Amino acid sequence: MKLRRVLFTALFVLGGAAMSVRPALAQLFVDPPLPGDFFVTHYYDVATSTSPSASGYGGNGASGGIGDGLVRIVNGGDIATQQRGTICAYIWVFDDIEEMQACCGCPVTPDGLRTMSVINNLTKNFGVNRGNLNAGVIDLAFGSPNLFLPKPVPLPAQIGALGSSGWVCDPSFQFGPTVGVTAHENSTPMPNVRAWMTNTEGNSPVPAASGLVKGTSVSEFQPAGRNLASDEVHSIDLADFCFFLITNGSGSGACSCGSGDDFSKVAQPIVP
Repeated sequence: MKLRRVLFTALFVLGGAAMSVRPALAQLFVDPPLPGDFFVTHYYDVATSTSPSASGYGGNGASGGIGDGLVRIVNGGDIATQQRGTICAYIWVFDDIEEMQACCGCPVTPDGLRTMSVINNLTKNFGVNRGNLNAGVIDLAFGSPNLFLPKPVPLPAQIGALGSSGWVCDPSFQFGPTVGVTAHENSTPMPNVRAWMTNTEGNSPVPAASGLVKGTSVSEFQPAGRNLASDEVHSIDLADFCFFLITNGSGSGACSCGSGDDFSKVAQPIVP
């Protein structure tokens, strides 16, 4: 990933903070993977039939995406112990030249549905060099809330709070020390959450004069095909690159959680 070069010096200086992520990641990205595989991935393509992606695919008259994609996440059976069983969807969004451009942690309630727009929620606030948001990859991991804040603090846009319970979904796994919380709660893996994406695409026929063939499909996120416990470089990259987006001070690099119940309107009991 090209961002790795940008981060090398900063991560060397902040090495102690980067190392603190490992216990929580080791718990979330277990070895061997759990049945159902809680780490999943999907492509998105919202515009390459008219505009090229960052890697140069597409353009006017090409086959490719022609409209928004909708991501829907369902917690169909996993129950965390925090705030009435709400779990976290940890989300990392890349463009198609491997740059992490946004990340966020989003609560999903038991039997709850969270719906997000690729254009309006996942790629709207890209973080690196005004990144091209036409196409790329979304990685998801599902786990219990991973950080408890004993008192309210201002939260970056990337971190989703579970109501007023004090629990949050931190996709960097290392926000706590920046606000004086030295211990992270381990995030228990949640393999029974499911996610789907709606894709709207156009296929440019031959000859092109015969018109664009349009279609919409829905497909499920698929297991990423790797074990992040043994693929330590990638698991630490996900956390560290996200932490860079959170702490670079620009306010960019945040996806948002769309619509879905998170009990945010009422105070909830804290369950240890």
